[in-house]
Amino acid sequence: MALNYKETKLVKDTIPALRQHGEHIATVFYKTMLRDHPELHNYFNTVNMHTGKQPRALTSLILAFASNIVNISELTPKLERVAQKHASLNIQPEQYDIVGKYLLRAFSAVLGPAMTPDVKMAWTKAYSVMAKMLTGREAHIYREFENWKGWRKFMIYQKKNETLEGNIVSFTLKPIDGQPLPTFMPGQYITLRITVPGMKYAQLRQYSLSDAPSYDHYRITVKRDQGSNWDYAGGQNDTLTVSSAVSSASDSSVGSVQPGRPGVVSNSLIDEFHEGDTIELTHPSGSFYLNPTMDNSMPLVLISAGVCVAPLLSMLNTVVEKRINRPISWIQASRHDAPFQAHIENMTKRHPNMKTKFFKSRLSDSDVLSYTSSFDNDFLSLTSEDLYLNNGSSDYYICGPEKFMMQASSHLHKYGVKPERVQFEIFSVGSFEMRMD
Repeated sequence: MALNYKETKLVKDTIPALRQHGEHIATVFYKTMLRDHPELHNYFNTVNMHTGKQPRALTSLILAFASNIVNISELTPKLERVAQKHASLNIQPEQYDIVGKYLLRAFSAVLGPAMTPDVKMAWTKAYSVMAKMLTGREAHIYREFENWKGWRKFMIYQKKNETLEGNIVSFTLKPIDGQPLPTFMPGQYITLRITVPGMKYAQLRQYSLSDAPSYDHYRITVKRDQGSNWDYAGGQNDTLTVSSAVSSASDSSVGSVQPGRPGVVSNSLIDEFHEGDTIELTHPSGSFYLNPTMDNSMPLVLISAGVCVAPLLSMLNTVVEKRINRPISWIQASRHDAPFQAHIENMTKRHPNMKTKFFKSRLSDSDVLSYTSSFDNDFLSLTSEDLYLNNGSSDYYICGPEKFMMQASSHLHKYGVKPERVQFEIFSVGSFEMRMD
């Protein structure tokens, strides 16, 4: 049901009002929808709802859709991230009907007389177009999941500190049913669901898989959040119904958990979950990944910061295990001791086509813009050989806090690296679209 010229114009004419009132619209939408459908709380990151990140994410998506309604193909990467996230949360088509109802109601409540019957009809059709695009793609993703439907129980087989501080911990997870696990693309994430004492609803978070695919286990790596201003996730942002940040610092006593406090899940995992305990996961998903089946001998440059090393480590381990003949440059920043550094260094000794650089940077732990950092100088110290700048077909994968990725991408752009050669893990709810300019 495509929009005609008049309807398209009516939607585009609402862009100024959406820019001015979009976050208010999204806030009203979530408030009324969750009041009438409290069961949907089980799909949300409570922290992002309290901080306003989730309404900002929805506003960003609505504005992007309205701005590109005559050129929907420009939205493909953003909608793919949304579809992957929704599939990881087992979102169903009927939930889109609920969202549409309350979203249009919020439009009317905030825009008032500007939401004329014609404008409402135009936005009804526009939302239907977007919903059909997403549900169609999600249906395809669900078919790829084959027999894995919804949540699956896993046992924590191994729990291991990855830093001397003990603030980054890996969990090796094995399926309770003992059935072989499907493979995944290195760089993808799973959604984890746990019950946290003192919280009314289930808590869902996305974590990147931090090892090469295996038939009998997955591994995730979790960072304790002690109140920083950014949350890590191995997933994407701008979803209609759910958030993507992984929080990690929580009070462990029953009844003391503050719903809007960062770290509800990650700290609970680190402090309260032990080997032998059970958690629930959904099928691996995500649009940020390295395809190891492609015949590619071009250089691979992996740039990470802090715990955001997780998806890139999955890529590295996969390339090495599959004996893919690619020159590799590993560049990793951390505030203190780097997670997996010994593993990386041992791997480098065994593989002459691999080189490594480790930096110290506060940007690996925070996105606070006022923080000073030596990362610019560190990056400038990298040689053309470190970054394989002499090869126009080199591939670059970057994962870290937004400012870290902005700085890295800016340098690569100045060095003449083409934007299509650079992939980012966009993990922060409501974050900007990464550009190399």
